[in-house]
Amino acid sequence: MSDKVNKKLLKASGIVALVMLAALLVVGLFELVVLGMRSRLGFLDAGKRWSASGDRFAVVSLYAEQSAGLTGDDAVGWARSIDAKLLEASVTPKEGARSWTYCYAADDTVSVRGTKGTVNAKTLAVGGDFFVFHPLSFEYGGGFLNDDSIPRGVVLDRDLAWRVYGAENIIGMTVEIGGEEFVIVGIAKRESGSGPYKRAYGDSPRLYMSYAGYRKIGDAGVTAFEAALPNPVTGFALNIFKSAVFANESTSVMHESTARFSLKNRFANMKELSYAWVSVNKIEYPYWENEARVYDYRAAVLMIFEIAAAAVAVISLLLSFILLRISGYSVLQSAKNGWKKLSEARAKKKRERPPKPAKPQKQKKAKKTKQAEESEKSEEPMPESEFELTEIPEERGNT
Repeated sequence: MSDKVNKKLLKASGIVALVMLAALLVVGLFELVVLGMRSRLGFLDAGKRWSASGDRFAVVSLYAEQSAGLTGDDAVGWARSIDAKLLEASVTPKEGARSWTYCYAADDTVSVRGTKGTVNAKTLAVGGDFFVFHPLSFEYGGGFLNDDSIPRGVVLDRDLAWRVYGAENIIGMTVEIGGEEFVIVGIAKRESGSGPYKRAYGDSPRLYMSYAGYRKIGDAGVTAFEAALPNPVTGFALNIFKSAVFANESTSVMHESTARFSLKNRFANMKELSYAWVSVNKIEYPYWENEARVYDYRAAVLMIFEIAAAAVAVISLLLSFILLRISGYSVLQSAKNGWKKLSEARAKKKRERPPKPAKPQKQKKAKKTKQAEESEKSEEPMPESEFELTEIPEERGNT
């Protein structure tokens, strides 16, 4: 094959490789979008907030119909059963600590009366560590204590505060609900302005009160039970939950909430997209779960595009490799040739470089040894005497 054809094949291989990189970039961007969705769902990180040691936790949730007839006593009974199951599995808490936590909620609408007027508010009657799972954004004050012996604290959202008092900073004031007085301990603001949250939260004012306090004025059944459990291996928390929580499967659903954005779950939701709008139960999910279900749907749609982009990346990789092979291009040979050219260029440069002028060397005086100095002294001529020596004539013998 001619060099011209080989160059064209090599160029085509590079273009296809760029297509592969673009497809991988699309997959990465979609994954970042999914991570952003998950970060908006605060209740999924209840285990991290509960665990000071950084152990792996999973949030497992049960949602039931109002007609299921579940109560706060059922929720407390499930909690005791989970304690027993964890002990059987050798999950023991440190002294004076708890190894897991839970909360439950009943959904109702109650009439709230203040100095400005009376308003019907959507109400969540909650028990357990509700504010660990759902840390509301507070404008003033905070959540009420997890103590059924003091059931009189309530939290109003800003909308309800304005409607019943015409102000926001009304901590310590009271409202009348069902003929009973309750103390305002917190004013909450909306947690997010995103579309799914806004739609799920609704336009109605909201009230949060303890389940023990609610039992004085109403009797709506528990519709949500959530637990943050140790999850040292995948599926451990869910299995403990299922073995301890007994509820009618026809009127309730349970799932591991923290795993909802895993690849496995997103792929399963993708296959069920055609039935996404079909409702087969009467469960009224709380607003945080409705928000999560919207993100489930969006993540499933994104999964379709991710699979398509990943398929393009794989096909592009194979095609680029084939074109590379046909062109006769070898990465190893190219590297060898490049190194050879570089070595030759260095050698040529070295040959063409003019020789450096020799530096004049300084002659060092040799140090005379003591013996040499003495010998020099001995060779010096004797100094001439001031008196000249006259030759003495030889004596002649007597004749």
